[in-house]
Amino acid sequence: MSIGTGFLGSQLGLTGGLAASPLSSILSVASWRGVNFYMPNSREAAGRRVMQMYFPGRDDFSMQDFGQFDGPIQVRGILVGDDYVLRADRMRKALLARGPATLVHPWWGALRCYLLQAGQIEFSDNEIRLARFEATFVRKPPASVSSGLFSNITDTLTNVLECGDALVDQGVLAMRGLLSPAVIPLALASAVSSTVTVAGNVWSAATASAPEPVQSATQTSLAALQTGIVAPAGNTDTTYADGVTDLLVNVPAAIAGAVSTGTTSAIAPATQVADGSQTTVDPAQATTLLLDGAAQIGAQAQALSVKSLAPADVLVIGLVARAGTVAQAMAAQSAMTYASQSDAIASRDTMTAALDALASDLTNVILAGAEVPTAAMSGAIRDARAAVVADISSRLGRLPRVVAVPVPRQMSAWLIAYAVAGVWDDLVSRNGLTHPALAGPGSVDVLETSS
Repeated sequence: MSIGTGFLGSQLGLTGGLAASPLSSILSVASWRGVNFYMPNSREAAGRRVMQMYFPGRDDFSMQDFGQFDGPIQVRGILVGDDYVLRADRMRKALLARGPATLVHPWWGALRCYLLQAGQIEFSDNEIRLARFEATFVRKPPASVSSGLFSNITDTLTNVLECGDALVDQGVLAMRGLLSPAVIPLALASAVSSTVTVAGNVWSAATASAPEPVQSATQTSLAALQTGIVAPAGNTDTTYADGVTDLLVNVPAAIAGAVSTGTTSAIAPATQVADGSQTTVDPAQATTLLLDGAAQIGAQAQALSVKSLAPADVLVIGLVARAGTVAQAMAAQSAMTYASQSDAIASRDTMTAALDALASDLTNVILAGAEVPTAAMSGAIRDARAAVVADISSRLGRLPRVVAVPVPRQMSAWLIAYAVAGVWDDLVSRNGLTHPALAGPGSVDVLETSS
């Protein structure tokens, strides 16, 4: 099938893509450093690094295996649209950039890759509004992990953090895909402004009653979020898209960054000083604050989309904001310690429910017909959910169970704690006792120390 200039010129309905063209059903969308393109085909080498060795006087040979060969990925891409020269220039800059980046592959998903060889960009006067390029990538080697007794514990925690990072990465790509037009339409600019305002209102209310460290940590990023961002007259790169993403994610990132993982004092909580003010933030506090904020942003973005002239765009922006917030909540949760199995399971269920709600937001984006890649985001949410479950499950076997101790009459919690090997602090907080001397009658939940 030949692609001629007349066919593309007559069928192209949207600047910068083939959304309205019959070709959109047969070409696969890909991305390198946020520059979207179509990938008709891809080629990859994979195998073993073996050396064939011969010896004098012998007809046979020996083979030496030096490990896996995760070979180069050869990509052919096409850039289509009225702004094809601009997109080719953006791709050229992306190919010139240093270090690893995310290659969104239509078949392999999101891959962390290095550019192995210089890319080749091709124009032709027989193909107006179309540029071709070829590039060769190689997958970034996975980070080495420790082995031994504690390797599984470390692996599950690292996996949670990596999945959270991948979730943020997919949000960045989704925002870049949404805000890729050379000229931002008024409806899209209005959708960005309205959703940013919604996020600003949510975090302003949430941090107003938060501990002082959260207020201090979020002061600068919250002020920037409330100020908002103005769409540029010429959208020639990803600066605008990345600026919007930064506004939406920086406040949650500051909250997660304010978390303290220090141990508490045996006399008084280390997070408090003499006047009762809080100086650090407990991971559980930060996780709850972040997940509450994520839920509110999702609900308000959904309500805003009903009134917006660009409902699908509002849903995408809300999805990016919620994904970034949930990712930061995952980071905060990874620093939590649990007193019992039931506490860990409750924390797990809360986080998986937040990820399930994020997946529902993604479904709404798809149903609204948003013109952004969604398959990789769906995979990132799925992987994040599995990572959270695996991390909590690895801790359960080392935690005590909670058992119900019958208390026939009202008595001091000291007596109960003494009877079950002294779990005083946990007994008072777990049962919400207003006065430690008045526990029961009824059942009182205590840790089963023998487990």
